Order: sequence, then C-alpha cells, then structure tokens
Amino acid sequence: MERFNKYSIVYINLDRAPQRRKFMEKELERVGIEGAFRFSAIDANKEGALNQAGFSSGAGDRWTLPKSAIACFESHRAIWKLAVDQKLEAIVIFEDDVLLTDEIHDIISNLMASSKKFDVVKLDIGGSYAKCGNTTKISGLNVRKLFARLSSAGAYILSYSGAKKLLARSKTYGDTVDDFIFSPSPDWNMYQLFPAAVSQVVNLDNSKGSLTYLMEQGVLEGEREKSPDFEGKKMSRGPFYFRVKKEFKRLIKKISWIFYGKNKLLGQGGYYGLIPLREDFVVKFSK
Repeated sequence: MERFNKYSIVYINLDRAPQRRKFMEKELERVGIEGAFRFSAIDANKEGALNQAGFSSGAGDRWTLPKSAIACFESHRAIWKLAVDQKLEAIVIFEDDVLLTDEIHDIISNLMASSKKFDVVKLDIGGSYAKCGNTTKISGLNVRKLFARLSSAGAYILSYSGAKKLLARSKTYGDTVDDFIFSPSPDWNMYQLFPAAVSQVVNLDNSKGSLTYLMEQGVLEGEREKSPDFEGKKMSRGPFYFRVKKEFKRLIKKISWIFYGKNKLLGQGGYYGLIPLREDFVVKFSK
C-alpha cells in the first residue's frame, strides 16, 4: 500500500492529550495510512503561547474567542505554513478526534492526484445544515461546491494554492478556524466530499451509548469547553455597533434564503441539509 510523504498527512494533537494521540495512531493504522505526521498543537494553557496570535476583535464574525479556539486556529495556520514552506502539492489535516471510513486511504490518494482542481475539499461532516451545489467529480469522487459556512475543521485536504491563500488571509482573523476555512468567496474553490468519509466523534449519534468507550479516552470532550476562559463565562458579543451590523447581515441573508435562495439552489440540483456519511462508514474501535 502507498506510503504518503512526510507532512502530506498531518494530525493535530496536544502534548497533554496522550490518549487522543494513541486513539489517532490506532485509527490511522486501522485504515492503512502510514507515515502521518503528528503536529504538536499550540497549547493555550502555556504562558506566552498566543503572544503572536493573529486574532483581532471585529476582523471577522467574532468579537472574542476562547484562548483554546485561538490556539486551535494557530495550530491549523502553522500547518498551512508548513505546506507552503515545503511546497506540497496537497496536504491532509486531521484533528485528533475523528473516525475514518475504511476507504479513506484511496480517497486521499485520488484527491492528491487532482489537487490543481480545488483549494480545499472538506472530508468530514459538520453539525449544521450545508448549502451545496450540484454533484460533480474530482478524480472519480463525488463532490459538491460549498456555498455557505459549514462547521467542523476535523478533516480536510488543501492544495498548495489553497494553503497559500489561507496563510495570506489569516495574518489577522476574527473567526473560528472552521468558519474561516469554509467561508465562500469568489476566489475560494471549496468543495464538500459527498457523502463524507470522516466524522469528528462529537458529530456522531451517541444516543445508544456506542461511543462511551471514547469518553474514557477523552475523545468525546471538546478542548474549547475545558478552556478556563470559556467555562462558566459569557463571551463578549462586542460593542453595540458591531452586534447591530452583524445581526443586520444575518437578517438579510435569512430573508434572501427563505424567499429566493433555497428554491434556486434546489432547483439547480443543489443540496440543503446535513452532510451524509458514506454507506460503508462503520464506527470501529481498536482497543
């Protein structure tokens, strides 16, 4: 089986989360991915870790973010820089709480071979409804263009051009990393793998307790919710003018979507709803 080049596949993991590292190593081994590079995540709990961070209040949709969310953004950004510095044609980025389909190796190989056709392809599902275009193909894989923000940056593949664009745009930012990556713009060629091949554990149904085993490993807990500046505190929504401007934009988008956008999208063969997972996606554990 093909062994990917160093840095071609990266997973982000905090040094103080060895259970998650063990989980991801077993998950990658299970699906036949060898040579994945572990990126030691920037830790918001370490003094001075965010001194050079580019978060700026009002630069995007958020006035404030938990330190852990800023550290998460900076970890992803460091990998974008790595991709540019190494002149990688494509790079796959995983967070350390994802489950993978058995076919993920071949999916990644095919997308890497066609990296000039996209800036980014989102490989995982999100927790919110997606607005997508009609089905097209990249290397024989079904994908849909993304027309609106979609949560989760748990798994995605960036082309070299995509990494360069993200790196240049993120010198200052005011969004979470998933909102930043998966926001539409005229020169941003982003797609959703459809159906998806990856899911963060938090986005899977645990109503029957099938994921309880992962709770023991700390994989079900979100790092942001454990952040000292998040727990028990209400994050500032910003000054009055910022909130009014933000809500006005949302209202206009909502009205446009209800009376025009949704029917147009669906009429052109688009999709609106939760991103489905591949039929061969089965939750498996390597204990």
